[in-house]
Amino acid sequence: MKKYIFNFASVFLFLGVISATFGQAQTRPYRVTDRQVLTVLTRIETNTDIFKQQANNALRRGVLSGGDSQDSFSGYVTDFESSVANLNQNFDSRRSAVSDVQSVLDRAADINAFMQRNRLNANVQRSWTTIRNDLTTLATYYNLTPNFDNRNDGSIPVNTGGIRPYRVTDSNVQTLIGRIESRTDAYRREVNLALDRSSVNNTRSEDALVAYINEFETATDSLRRNFDGRRSTSADVEEVLNRAYYIDSFMRDYRLTANAESQWRLLRTDLTTLSNYYRVGWDWNRPNSGGGSFDTRLTGTYRLNTSQSDDVSSVVERATTSATVNQRERQRENLERRLSSPDMLAIEKRGSQVTIASSTSPQITFNADGVARTETTNNGRTIKVTANTNYDGVSLSYEGDRANDFYVNFNQLSNGQLRVVRRLYLENRNETITVASVYDKVNERADFTMVNDGTVGGGTGNINDFIIANNTPLTANLKTPISTKISQNGDRFQMEVTSPSQYNGAIIEGRVAKTERSGRVSGRANISLEFDTIRLRNGQTYRFAGIVNSVKLANGETVTVNNEGTVRDNNQTTKTVTRAGIGAALGALIGAIAGGGQGAAIGAGIGAGAGAGTVILQGRDDVELGDGTEFSITASAPNSVR
Repeated sequence: MKKYIFNFASVFLFLGVISATFGQAQTRPYRVTDRQVLTVLTRIETNTDIFKQQANNALRRGVLSGGDSQDSFSGYVTDFESSVANLNQNFDSRRSAVSDVQSVLDRAADINAFMQRNRLNANVQRSWTTIRNDLTTLATYYNLTPNFDNRNDGSIPVNTGGIRPYRVTDSNVQTLIGRIESRTDAYRREVNLALDRSSVNNTRSEDALVAYINEFETATDSLRRNFDGRRSTSADVEEVLNRAYYIDSFMRDYRLTANAESQWRLLRTDLTTLSNYYRVGWDWNRPNSGGGSFDTRLTGTYRLNTSQSDDVSSVVERATTSATVNQRERQRENLERRLSSPDMLAIEKRGSQVTIASSTSPQITFNADGVARTETTNNGRTIKVTANTNYDGVSLSYEGDRANDFYVNFNQLSNGQLRVVRRLYLENRNETITVASVYDKVNERADFTMVNDGTVGGGTGNINDFIIANNTPLTANLKTPISTKISQNGDRFQMEVTSPSQYNGAIIEGRVAKTERSGRVSGRANISLEFDTIRLRNGQTYRFAGIVNSVKLANGETVTVNNEGTVRDNNQTTKTVTRAGIGAALGALIGAIAGGGQGAAIGAGIGAGAGAGTVILQGRDDVELGDGTEFSITASAPNSVR
C-alpha cells in the first residue's frame, strides 16, 4: 500500500500541474491542500502497522475483559484498515467524500472502545494516541468533529455520526444475522414436521406458533435491512428478541420432536449472542417479581372462550390413535376429563402471592416465587412443585410422579385475554399432550363468589353427579373375582359397601384398567382398577371416584397396594388456603384445571385417573382377588359435595 501511495505522489504532482494549466478547478470535500491530506493518510497507515504489531504482542500476554478476545481485536483492526484503504483509493481517484472519513472514524471508535476496556502496555497506548491525533486532524480537514470517548447507547444510527450500537465488527454481526436466518429456516422445517405429527396439528395452538414465527421473521428481516443500511439499533434487536420470546414460551409449553427442540436451542444461542453484540440485557426466563401494572392486568375474572380454545376431543383423539381399541376408549375418557377446562376462572395477583379459583374448585392461594418445594404423597413419593411468575404470566409444574406430572401456564395476552396451557404425560408413553384454552376477561376484579360460591361445580360436569363427600372412608367387599390369569383390560367388576352404615349395601362398579402378570413389571404381577359409579340402595346411581388404601383377601392376607398417581390433601375447605408451600394449590390446579369438573381428578387432586390406583401383590406369580376381598377406600369428590 505504501508503494502505491508513493507512486501516486508523483502522479498527483503531474496531474496538479495539468489541472492548474487548464484551469480546471474542482470543489474538494477537504479544506486543506491535497499534499496535507496525503501526508496524514500516509502517517495513519504507517502508525497502524506499528500499533497492530505492538498490540498483538501485548495481547498474547494479557488478560482481556469479558466479551473481548484477540480475534475480536483483529477484526476491529481489519475493518479499520479496510476503511482507510477505501478512503485512499477514493482520494487517489479524486472522489473521496466526508462519508469515507466518517467510516474510518466509526471503525476507529471500536478500537478506541477496546483500548478503554483493556489497558494494554504503555507503548501500545502511545501508538494508539498518535493514531487518534492523526484521525482528529483528518476529521478536521473534512469538516468533521470526532468524539471517540462519547459512546453511543445504541439509539443513534451510525450515519448520524454516532458510534455503532454493536461491540463487534461488521463482519461478526453480518455472519451472525445470516446464521440466524438460516437456522430459522431449518427450525421452521422441523416445526412443521413436528406439528404435523403432534396432537396440536390443525389446532389454534398451531396457528399461534405459526403467527409467532412469522412475526419473528418479520422482525429479523427489519434488523437485516437496517444493518445493511448502517442504521440498526438496539431497539431492532429487542424487537427480534421479544418475538423470539413467544416462540420460546411455546416451546416450553409444548413438547415437540427432539429435532425441533434441538433447532430451537441452536437458534436461541445465536439470539443470545446477538443480544450481547448489541449490549441488550436479556433473560429468556424474564422473571417478573410482580407489582404495579402487571398484577393489575393479570388480576380479574375470566370466562372460557370455546371458539378460540383447542378442541380437547380432537387433540385427545389424535394423541390416542396408536392405542388398542380398549385402551383408546379408557385413555380418551381419562384425558378428556383431565384436560377439559372450567367455564370460569378468577385470579388475583399481589406480588408473588397468587389466588386462583375456578367454577370447579374454590379459591386457593400460593406463592409464585420460583422456589422449588418438595412434598411427600400418601404413597411415599417425593414431589417437586414449582410456581413461578414469568414475564407474562404465572406457571406451575408438578414433577416426581410420571402418571400425574403436569404443567400449567397462565399466560396473559396483549388483548386482555388469558391463555391457559396444560400439559401432562400420556399413559405408558414417554410423551406429553398439551391443550390450550383462551379466556375472556369479564371483570377487572377477581370475583371469587361469581366463579365459585361453594355450591356449584361449574365446568362441563354437574356437582350432583357425586353423592359421597370427599375424603369419606368406605369399606367394600369384592363381588366379582379379579385375577391376572383370566381378567382382561376393560372387564367390569362390582363391590358392595359394608361401611359406613348410611351407604351399607351400595354397589360400587368399575373396570379393570390394566393387568400384568409377574415378570413384566419389575418381576411383580399387578392390576390397575378404575371406579366409575356407585348405586345406592334406593336404586339411584351416582359417579364415584376414590383411592384404595388397603386390600385384604378373604383368608386375611394383606395385599400390597401402590396407589401410583394419587395425591390427597386432607385439609380441604371452600375457603382460601394459605401455606408456606404451594401443595394446597394442587387441588385447584389439578382438580379444576386438569380435571375440568368431570371426575377424573376430583377435590384436591387424584392425579391420573378416577380410581383405585395400582394393586400389587408381591411374591406371587399372579394377583388373585377373590369374592369377599375387602377394600378400604377413601372417596374423592368435588370439595362442595357434603
